[in-house]
Amino acid sequence: MKLFASRVLLLVLAVTLITEIVRAQAKPPSMDNAKKEGEVIWYGSLTGGTIVARIIKTFEDKYPPIKVKYLRMGGAGLIERIRSEARSGKFLWDIATSEYVQFFQLPKHVTLAKYFTPEFQRYAPAHRDPNGTWVSVYGAIATIAWNTQMVKPADAPKDWKNLLEPKWKGKKIGLPVEAFQWYGGMVAYLGDKAGREYMQALAEQDPQTQQGYTNTSNLLVAGEFPVAVIRAHRIELARAKGAPVEWSADANPIVFSIHPVGISERAPHPSAARLFYDFLASVEGQGLFTEEGFISSHAGVKPRFPRLSLDRIKNPAPPDVKVSERIQVWLKEHQQTFHVQTGSR
Repeated sequence: MKLFASRVLLLVLAVTLITEIVRAQAKPPSMDNAKKEGEVIWYGSLTGGTIVARIIKTFEDKYPPIKVKYLRMGGAGLIERIRSEARSGKFLWDIATSEYVQFFQLPKHVTLAKYFTPEFQRYAPAHRDPNGTWVSVYGAIATIAWNTQMVKPADAPKDWKNLLEPKWKGKKIGLPVEAFQWYGGMVAYLGDKAGREYMQALAEQDPQTQQGYTNTSNLLVAGEFPVAVIRAHRIELARAKGAPVEWSADANPIVFSIHPVGISERAPHPSAARLFYDFLASVEGQGLFTEEGFISSHAGVKPRFPRLSLDRIKNPAPPDVKVSERIQVWLKEHQQTFHVQTGSR
C-alpha cells in the first residue's frame, strides 16, 4: 500500500508539474515588458501584395511604442541566415515565418520557444505543433490555372495529366522557379516512381520557368503563356479585378502548403515577440491574411474567396513532414529536371 501511495503521489506531482509548465508556456506576455523591449525582429519569407506592411501597421497602431522590423528572405536563404547566426553565437531574431518545408528545418539549428497562444486550440490539429512551438498563420494551394482568352473551356487543363497533352508543348506552361515545394508535395503524394516520371514528362513539354508565384500569375494574366502552375489565391485576386483567368479545383492532387510561425528560445525581445505571435494568430491578424487571399487554419476565420475553402478541395495533398525532411532532394531534382539555374530562386 505504501508503494502504491508513493506511486500515486509521484504521479500527482508529475501531473501538477506538467500543468504548471503548460500554464507558464501559455501565460500572456507582459505588456509592460513588451513596451520596454520596444521592438520585434521578424524574419520571414512572406512577400507579394501589401500584407507585410498592413500587418506591421495594424500591430504598431495597436501596441505603441513597439516597432516591428521585418527582414525578408527566400525560404532557403532564411534558414541559412538563422543557421549561420546560430553557429557564430548570434541570436538576433525574435520570430520567424516561412513555408513549412523550410520552417521544419529550423530545429536542426536553433531551439524554438514553447508558447501556447490563446487561440491555439482553434487551429486545425495538423496545422499546429502539439508541443506549442508553432502554428500555421497562413496557407496556400498550388494547382493549375489558365488564361480564359487563350484557352477554350473544353480545352482547359483540369488535371495534371492534361498538361502532358501535345497542345501545351513549347513554352506554353508557366512554372515558378520556386516550385520545388510543389515538386516535393506532388512526388510524395503520387509516389516516388510515378511522381518523378510525371515531372520528367512535364519537363519534356518545355515549360517556361519564371521568378515567383506572383510574377508567374501576373504573366499568365498578361497572356505570356496560356497555362501555368500557380497559387490559387493569386488567381482569385486577379479575377476579383476582372482578369481573364481561372484555376482548377479538380486537379489530383492539389498541394496545400502551410506557413508556420515560431519564436526563438533566445529571442532578444521575448515579451514583444509573444505579443506579436498572439496578434498573428488572432482572429484580427488572421483576417489580414485572408483579405489578401490566403487560407487560414483558424476555425473562426473563413477565406475571402469561398472556392478556397479546404473542404471544397477534392484531392488535397496535405503538408507532410517527410517532404520537409527531403527538401534538398526536391530542390536539386526540381532544378535539374526543369533546368533551373542554381541561385535563380
